[in-house]
Formats: sequence, structure tokens, C-alpha cells
Amino acid sequence: MTNSSLCRELWEGEPPQSATATLQTYIAQIRRFLASCSGQRLTEVMRNVLITEPGGYVLRVPPGKLDLYDFERYLAGGRAALAQGELEIAVTHFRNAVNLWTGSPLENVHHGTVLEAQVRRLEELRLGAAEDLYDLELRLGNHQRILADLTELAWQNPLHENLHALLMAALYMSGRRSDALIAFHALRGRLAEELGLDPSPRLISLQHAILNHEGDPLATRPEVKVVAR
Repeated sequence: MTNSSLCRELWEGEPPQSATATLQTYIAQIRRFLASCSGQRLTEVMRNVLITEPGGYVLRVPPGKLDLYDFERYLAGGRAALAQGELEIAVTHFRNAVNLWTGSPLENVHHGTVLEAQVRRLEELRLGAAEDLYDLELRLGNHQRILADLTELAWQNPLHENLHALLMAALYMSGRRSDALIAFHALRGRLAEELGLDPSPRLISLQHAILNHEGDPLATRPEVKVVAR
């Protein structure tokens, strides 16, 4: 990361005259902390972990030492399995990815413009992984298993139509047709009140499928490949 980006992140575009010296002090403190945590000598951290480069710094983290790397690896594995139609393998990867999360990314760190963009990116990846996971679980008939977690996630994202569509389907498949319709009407009210929008055609079709007692309220599913274990 360049020195200018670091200064912009720390001082939001108005660095003091002492910014360069202060930044160097912060980097030295971080290196000492990393050395104390890892058991490495400070010189090793400077040479191999938090490295000075022309115009900035590079942080090098070995594989398996950063949960973000693990998340992205599981996410990629899930997408690859999904593309091959191997839904059970994809579920395993997506569940591993989702289970790594215990809160918001960098929730105890002040966000400048650079970190805020990364936080938003990670939140979108997290929601995408959760959507894929719950959609696949529904395809495999595991609606009861996901209902509690899906309810919580939809509550945390009250205007997210895809999550609420999955919740409606899970409720309906669990024999809770009235609750599925209540969830639809509650979302429709929020969309109208807060955004002046109507539900998407997908949600309208899902509502009609539930009203008509259709066995599978969701879209047609691709073939599931059962992989020997």
C-alpha cells in the first residue's frame, strides 16, 4: 500500500506536516506487535512480513494464517463445484465460507475511505456466499436446517429481496404457508415505505406459487450430481 493511500486513510485527506514521521512510527509499532505475536525477531518481520517498498509497504501473510484467504478459497471452491452441478460439494464449501464469519469485517477498526470500500466488498461477498448456500440447501431439501439462520440474516437485511425470497420458500417448504405470505407482505410494505418500490417479478411469482400450493415455489433446478465419498 502506498504512503499516500495510508495517509489518506489515516487522516482522511488532510494529513499533518508530520504525517510521514507519524506513519513510520505506526509501522514500527505494528512490526513490534507482529514480532511479539509470532515469535519472530523484529528484523525477520521487517524482512519477510511487513516490508518496506519504494513508496509504501507490503504485508505478506503465509497461507493459512489469514481467515480472509480461507474465505476466498472456500468461496472459489463453492462456485467451481456449483458450475459443475455438484451441489453437495458446493454446499460444503459455501458453509465453510459462511461459518468463518463471527461479526462484521474490521468492526473494531476505524474505517477511512480505503477500508470502507474493502468492508463493503467483503460484506457483499459474505451475502453472496450465504445466498448461494441457502439456495443450494433448499434445492437439496434442507429447508428445516437453514430456517433459523436464514430468518436471522433476512432480519438483518430487511430490504434484501433475494434473501426474503429464500426465506419465503423455506417457510413454505416447512409447512408454514401463512408465515411465508406474511414475510412477503412485510417486505412489500418496507419496499413501498422506504424506497417507493414494488416487489420484483421474482417475488410476485413466488407469492403466486405459494398461493397456488405449488410443490416447489422456486425456479427450476439443475440436475444434482451425487458424488461418492
